[in-house]
Amino acid sequence: MSDLDTEDRKKLAEEGKALPDGSFPIRNREDLKDAIQSYGRANDKEEAKRWIKRRAKELNAEKELPEDW
Repeated sequence: MSDLDTEDRKKLAEEGKALPDGSFPIRNREDLKDAIQSYGRANDKEEAKRWIKRRAKELNAEKELPEDW
């Protein structure tokens, strides 16, 4: 993911483009790919997976998700 500071992440969370704590910001398909790669580092993997899948659907990019999801 691009280098986002705390304020950027907070704003994205308010816009519904990141989880409430600012993690996993997904603004576009590139961020989606980065989030998928970062999934293994999530504290709450189920929450992260649900979030990533939701944003993929919103971005019409569900084909980007791993097949086993």
